[in-house]
Amino acid sequence: MIRLTVPALVALTAFPAVAQEANGLSFGGEVKLEYVDADSSAWVLDGDVGLSWRSGGLLGFDAALDSTHIDDGTDLTNAWAALVLSTGAGEFAVGAPRPLTDSLSVMPRFSSSRAVDLTTGFFRGPLTSIASFADNGLTPGITYRQTSGNLTFGGGYHHLNDENIDIAEGIMRYESGATTYFISGEFATAPGPDVSLMQIGVFHDDDRFDLGAAFAQIDDGDAVNSLRLYGSYDVMPALTLRGDALLIQDSGDIYSMSATYNTESGLFVEGGGTKVGGEAEIYDIGVGFKF
Repeated sequence: MIRLTVPALVALTAFPAVAQEANGLSFGGEVKLEYVDADSSAWVLDGDVGLSWRSGGLLGFDAALDSTHIDDGTDLTNAWAALVLSTGAGEFAVGAPRPLTDSLSVMPRFSSSRAVDLTTGFFRGPLTSIASFADNGLTPGITYRQTSGNLTFGGGYHHLNDENIDIAEGIMRYESGATTYFISGEFATAPGPDVSLMQIGVFHDDDRFDLGAAFAQIDDGDAVNSLRLYGSYDVMPALTLRGDALLIQDSGDIYSMSATYNTESGLFVEGGGTKVGGEAEIYDIGVGFKF
């Protein structure tokens, strides 16, 4: 499995998320160019686009591409594509489906930097998406999801051919008004130590402010606990201020402050600063487009 530590934040890797509709054809996503200044500086071009089709009957299709390019030559790309079978018992996706711990994620990204977000993902997940970067970006598997009232739950299996890793995942979330409660788990069996990541938390999405907290445990032979705290406030409809904290057992904590300005056309500008372990500082500024 990929093993990252807090100092690996300066390695700079990232990814965002995609929207879907219930029936018909939909296409959407996000692209962003950001400049990151840490021990050294880097330009990061990040994109995540998705295509979804639902017939209103049995058959459907999902596809997505999330890719990150760093000017030091790093190229991380995941391709997801799956045939979707919609039944009365739930929705089955077969092929190379996007992990449910990714597509059903509740907590927002960590910080305004896509680079910082993915690197801290080792403590928060989704591990399957991170590991898939090392598997030629195409990971076969199957997922199942079902919604019953306010409850959404599902599970999946993914096999990384190049690394010979099998990953099982499960997620459940319950929505009560503006508040969502969630629990998820990923379990990987590998030639080396097996790895598991469990997470439980709550997220509240109000008109002008959001609050969230999530407790996670990553275990690759040695268990490490972490607690993430999140808050945001809309100063005005177009401007959002955010604060993030990732408190990691027996390691340096990570704090981030950032701001995003959105326009009606989908164009946005965001930037912020991240403090790692009370020492390293990371600053980022970027421009992007949501469609």
